[in-house]
Amino acid sequence: MRNIQNDYDVIIIGGGFSGITAARELSLLGHKVAILEARDRLGGRTWCDQRLNTMLEMGGTYVHWYQPHVWTEITRYGLELVTAPKATRVYWISEGKTHHAPVEEYKDKLKSTVERLMSESHKYLPLPYDPLHSPQLHDIDSMTAEEFMRNVGLTKEEFDILHGWVASDFCGNPAEGAVTQIFRWWVFSQGNWNTQSAMISTYRLKEGTKALIDCMAADTKADFILSTVVKKVQHTQDSVAVTTGDGTVYTGKSVIVTVPLTTLQDIQFEPQLSQEKQAASKEGQTSKGVKVWARVKGELEPFDALAPGNYPLNSVHLDRYVDGDSIIVGFGPSVDWLSPTDREGVEKALRYWIPEIEVIESTGHDWVNDEYSRETWPMLKPNQLTTYFNEWHTPENGVYLAGSTYAKGWASFIDGAIESGLTVSRKVHKQLTGEKAFSNHSHVNQ
Repeated sequence: MRNIQNDYDVIIIGGGFSGITAARELSLLGHKVAILEARDRLGGRTWCDQRLNTMLEMGGTYVHWYQPHVWTEITRYGLELVTAPKATRVYWISEGKTHHAPVEEYKDKLKSTVERLMSESHKYLPLPYDPLHSPQLHDIDSMTAEEFMRNVGLTKEEFDILHGWVASDFCGNPAEGAVTQIFRWWVFSQGNWNTQSAMISTYRLKEGTKALIDCMAADTKADFILSTVVKKVQHTQDSVAVTTGDGTVYTGKSVIVTVPLTTLQDIQFEPQLSQEKQAASKEGQTSKGVKVWARVKGELEPFDALAPGNYPLNSVHLDRYVDGDSIIVGFGPSVDWLSPTDREGVEKALRYWIPEIEVIESTGHDWVNDEYSRETWPMLKPNQLTTYFNEWHTPENGVYLAGSTYAKGWASFIDGAIESGLTVSRKVHKQLTGEKAFSNHSHVNQ
């Protein structure tokens, strides 16, 4: 006999930042909410773990006061930020050769070019929180980031440096990622390189992302049901039934699905979701890379390093010192090229920049082969934004999608996940209370 739990207003699939936000908002509005989370912890693709004799962020990390939704939460809970030691030297690889220079010399070399490219984003995204506003965006959404860089008059050295920068942002191949996706990052900096760097890769929470998740969860009256894999969602105009791996059925009036887009196809929907939603999940995304932490012998000079997207690591910087050694963090475009726990492979990758570097231990989490993520942070492919964005925001009966993928603003960041959780929770609230100010349609696919 199946175990049926049938007294929820809203069932939320996934306990990351989007799911926690939606659960908090809906429970504070008086609705009875359950979160079903496949992992044995909250946080989704953010996860703090004690490794290399320090607390490390295995997934999403960086926050900034220019990211309005996450900054509101940081302010609400009185959390502190920290940053890595400020880099004094930059290493880069061009045409197979390694170069290095003091930071200011490096920035003087590239500043005008970088800021010229970044400023292009405003032409296509004049209203960043309305990404489809400009018809010009539709004209360029089919272009990859690599194609864009090849068509803007860069020198070979400039191209190699920027290719590494963009590859690390995609956590994947710039030849597969949409230039519009990187424009959505650049547009918030108003063309200022220093602002961009500060917003996306500098500041982290002193007590880790777990501190923020825990604070938000403490304000949530929802039931947290961990280690629970959802297999099926049956939905009608008035109800939903969510079946888990052990056969338990949770019923309610609406369901918010916050799993990564790539794993959406792993859930069986009856009736099926729209053809567009199905197609997007099957296509997947660009982000198939790796985040590596390494403990390196001795206290190195604070540095940044870049290499083109055909190298196993594209972007590396010194993050902190621990017990006389250096902790560095790096990003590569393909987990198939480099395992984060392969100490020798990580050392070899780092020696492209610093030949004498000695890696004591390396670590990380393989998000791409994690069955509950199958991608790192979400980064769209060409045509996905213009083809699927409106459909992602269209509920089907009581089924809603939420997550950083679907954010209108800071997509692929914690901020975007919170934004999506907020907006979707209000749509659900309006549905549950009978308000007419929400848009809905129902697909029935044979």
